[in-house]
Parts: sequence; structure tokens; C-alpha cells
Amino acid sequence: MDTAAISIFPYRQNPEGQFFPVIPLRLSFRTQIIDSSALIDSGATISVFRPDVAHDLGLDIENGKEIYLGGVGGRIKGYIHKLELEIAGKKFLFPVVFSNEYLVSFNLLGRESVFKHFRIIFEEKKNLLKFE
Repeated sequence: MDTAAISIFPYRQNPEGQFFPVIPLRLSFRTQIIDSSALIDSGATISVFRPDVAHDLGLDIENGKEIYLGGVGGRIKGYIHKLELEIAGKKFLFPVVFSNEYLVSFNLLGRESVFKHFRIIFEEKKNLLKFE
């Protein structure tokens, strides 16, 4: 029997009554550590976070590697940074794009570097997300 630890996260409900797989996480950059949250997005290759998160970490967005991202909402210019991420008791480095043009309500946690650390199970019927 597999004895891997499982972390279960209930989906979060927005003001309109919709449920989303948003999980708590901790980000570290140099000496700054902040608690935040992100929507688990299996359709996103890389993680994209709002500019206020970069500000809270004391990070200058434009010091990263410039990149252009395209998606359903159009194309935005952003900058890739490597941060330490802690989810469900595991810590690892991951690439994240910060953009002053990213103005949606959720940070997005994409597949790159994140999905290889866990077996991720979406239980839509129960509004649960499992990280194993």
C-alpha cells in the first residue's frame, strides 16, 4: 500500500457562488516570505501571478526574463522569476511570471515545476483537490 501523504483542499467559493480549485501556498524570495493562494490551472504551462504579489515580496518585476504569454484573454508581457514555493509541506523552486498587465482575480499555478512534485486529483463532484 502506498503511504504517500495526501493533502486535501476544498474548492473556494467566489461571491457569485461558483467553486474553484484554489489552494493556499507560501512564497519566498530572498528574505521575504508571504502566504498567498492560487488557482490550480492544468491548462497553463507556467504559473502567472498578480503584480501585488511581486510587490509584497519586494521583487522588481522587470528584473526577470521578458516573456510574452498568450491565452484566451489575449497576449500579455511578463517577466519570469524563480521563487521558492511551499505547498502541502513540500518546498521547491518554480518559475513564475509576473506582469503588470495581468489583472484577473486569481494567481494561476501552472504545470511547469509544480505538477511533477505531486499526483494531483481534481474531484469536481465533491469540490475537492487532492495533492499526493
